[in-house]
Amino acid sequence: MTTLEQSLDRLEQAVNTFGQKEILHKALERPVFETKNVETKDKANPVQNFVKFGEKALSTQDGTGSLVIRKPSISSIVATPTCPTLFREIAGHATIQSDHLEIVKEKGNTDSGWANETTLGAETNVAELMKILIPVHEMYARTRISQRLIDDAVVNLETWLLNSIGQRFEQLEEDAFINGSGDRMPKGFLTYDRVADDSYEWGKLAERRTGRTGEIINADILLDTVSSLKTPYLSGAAWLMSRSAFAQIRRLKEPTTNRYLWQPSFHENGGNTLLGFPIVLSDSMPALKTDVASTPIAFGNFSMGYQIVDRGEFTILRDPYSVKPLVEFYVTQRIGGDVVDFDAIKLITAGA
Repeated sequence: MTTLEQSLDRLEQAVNTFGQKEILHKALERPVFETKNVETKDKANPVQNFVKFGEKALSTQDGTGSLVIRKPSISSIVATPTCPTLFREIAGHATIQSDHLEIVKEKGNTDSGWANETTLGAETNVAELMKILIPVHEMYARTRISQRLIDDAVVNLETWLLNSIGQRFEQLEEDAFINGSGDRMPKGFLTYDRVADDSYEWGKLAERRTGRTGEIINADILLDTVSSLKTPYLSGAAWLMSRSAFAQIRRLKEPTTNRYLWQPSFHENGGNTLLGFPIVLSDSMPALKTDVASTPIAFGNFSMGYQIVDRGEFTILRDPYSVKPLVEFYVTQRIGGDVVDFDAIKLITAGA
């Protein structure tokens, strides 16, 4: 029998014991008893004390009154798990106080040569300077919660809401850095035109094709991609790929020994590496699909090749007046992004 049932039984017994007598003289007054015996209070039985002596002893402090108070059914909100967004960690980033970032980029290299003692050398070419402008764009979330729900909730709904919006913003920006159109959002590097690596030109990304649609058939293309990246970019280079591409790479085997080419790290917190370069997984990278050409792998020095621009932190507008009794939350963040060095990023397309 629960404590609540025991308390109710004691209350019923007490009422039956004194039910034939006049317990209450009138509402909210002490009970009037015919007996002249002086009874003492039982500290262990506050219910009986209330019946006998008219004291409001039921409270949440002594544990008895708390039995009839509704207990919350939840103490926290279990959030939907999300994939960590890591592209920001490998890309270049800058914080500005205006609506755009201007970068002066050197296109090509300045020529030089060897001179002799008596002959003036020919005029050498100077590297071309070009200006890259990266504007910031605005992400937003607008939602409403009733004031009563905010007051009565057993969890901090405002904190949960802002954390949830922050996670969604991270997913939204990562997808834009990779696949964004550049119209009211950052320009994703996968949206640029591609050319074969031996036909490289500024403004286009070099790509290699696996030779089979939807498949990575051997590791040769991975080796060729690494060797195609110029030496100054190799320090700090990384792989960026989808989970399905990573799964297929892990299944690649040597044709003679049948051993897996990829080996996991045995060091604590060593992370995944491929050909000596770290692997970053992103759900925003296209997945490998049978008979569908896609670009699930990119390799390069993203800190030199892609620039992220932040215009401050979250801006939170809390408006409890416009739509009473609802509280409206309007959250914004301004970011931008674009490729700044097309030499630094290489693509692998699973296609013929």
